[in-house]
Amino acid sequence: MEPLYAKKHSGWLNHFAGMHYGSRYLQTRWSKFLQPENFEYVPKLSKLLLGAVDEACTNKRALDLGCCVGGVTFNLAEKFDEVIGLDINKGFIELCDALKENGKAKIYSCEEGELEREMMAEIPDSIDRSRCSFILGDVHALPSDIGTFGCVVMSNVIDRLENPMKVLKSLPSLLDENGICVIGSPNNFLEDFTPKENWLGGYVNQDGQVVEATNSIKEILSDQMELIQTVEIPFVLQYRSRAFELVISEIQVWKKSPKAIK
Repeated sequence: MEPLYAKKHSGWLNHFAGMHYGSRYLQTRWSKFLQPENFEYVPKLSKLLLGAVDEACTNKRALDLGCCVGGVTFNLAEKFDEVIGLDINKGFIELCDALKENGKAKIYSCEEGELEREMMAEIPDSIDRSRCSFILGDVHALPSDIGTFGCVVMSNVIDRLENPMKVLKSLPSLLDENGICVIGSPNNFLEDFTPKENWLGGYVNQDGQVVEATNSIKEILSDQMELIQTVEIPFVLQYRSRAFELVISEIQVWKKSPKAIK
């Protein structure tokens, strides 16, 4: 590993850059305590969604809503001719653009206090980065000319939205026939991000029924989409050198239903 540096970087940018691109560093350093699979969220999710897209899907455009720092976005370019990543965080999009232009970029892991450790994020040469583009924007208000796609991904975004139901209801209209939608979330709804009246789960309703996000997502999408797979994939966020958060994301894979095609 490179020596320590004292730099000022966004904490969340560090956390997610390490999650998306720092696995080989973090696995080597902490394999004695953490299972390697906990650092493989991006490749596992990418493999899952690329495998879910069958030959019947003729639309070769993909959309990564809430793309974060772009790990999944770039991997989609293995199968799709055009991939759009959209995120509301300017720092995330700037890192994505740097990776598209140069194929690599310095990232940092938080160590102690203001100290950070330098790592390198790299996009494999096998990926055609020119297929990817990145937009600074809000998933609640997509560009009117964004078009339709063969694959839409929302990874760990739903429980960080002001109005997740509105966004979920818009997903079928973004997909062409045989299009795939992949939604991943730990379903950890908090009032810091989502007004309680907009939570998809995590409460008891007026009828005394327990409401869980897993079922709410199914109810919202099932009229126009078919649920084809549900899995769980863990990931680790490193907050400091020896402080980690283990998160388990529930992944639902949906396919555009023929009855939704007008």
